Amino acid sequence: MTVIWPTLKIRSDKPLEVTQQEIMRHVDQVARSLDLRYFVAGALAKVILLEHVHGQSPGPATRDVDFGVMVKDWPIFQSLKNGLIGTGAFESAPGAEQRLIYLRSGHRPWIDLVPFGGIEQDGRMIAWPPDRAMVMNVAGFSEAADAAIEIEIAPGLTVAVASLPSLAVLKLITWLDRWPQNRGKDAQDFFHILSRYAEAGNMDRLYDSEQVLMARADFDSDLAGAGLIGREAAELCLPETALLITKLFSDNKGVERFTGHILSEVLRDSDSARAETVRRYLDLFITSFNEGLPKPQ
Repeated sequence: MTVIWPTLKIRSDKPLEVTQQEIMRHVDQVARSLDLRYFVAGALAKVILLEHVHGQSPGPATRDVDFGVMVKDWPIFQSLKNGLIGTGAFESAPGAEQRLIYLRSGHRPWIDLVPFGGIEQDGRMIAWPPDRAMVMNVAGFSEAADAAIEIEIAPGLTVAVASLPSLAVLKLITWLDRWPQNRGKDAQDFFHILSRYAEAGNMDRLYDSEQVLMARADFDSDLAGAGLIGREAAELCLPETALLITKLFSDNKGVERFTGHILSEVLRDSDSARAETVRRYLDLFITSFNEGLPKPQ
């Protein structure tokens, strides 16, 4: 499903770091020279949309930049890496085939290039050459590319950025893949996106055309935003991606683990009222996600 969003702009009072702009310009120029479609993903995509476009609190910040890159084969992906290294601004990161280090900053931030498209196999997996030992699940990346938002980062630089519904899907997929290791950040990011979606340019829509959803949320706009992003996440998912998420949501133990992990990350005390709020957000997301899926013919 291709989603068409209007082009957005970075707020003049919240520009991106110069280093991040420089990295994006390099990637944009090399990707365009190879006629490759790409988008900004990961934590920076969330920060761009929440903070730099909508002026909201973005949660944990990052200097690193993740990109999803659609490629037909591995040689063209290697051409992208070679082209970036050839600018003199990047070098390879030992032991991480997807990673390049940016050399023109004292912080030496890295970029991760996640390829998808023609190289996918067996349930949206990719296996990195030459030995295929490193395997990654790229479910949700094709959908994220189709639903990406064009954002003017700076004069002369407009890039595609993963939408918040796409990021919610990708966070769920990553959470599933990383069990039981390194779960905290994914759960924290997922809940942060849910709780901020209403304020991320959707408030007028909730009050103007989503009265049923608002009533279900007892006219709590932030809670209704969690339902809205759940429905929109379902609408952009391909069947195999949706299946991964519905399997999680239909597994009571899985839902309990997921909910418990969100609570362990967003709660720093035993506030039971706050815990109930988190559960209501997640319940409405799950309900709306299931309702947003295509109905069987």
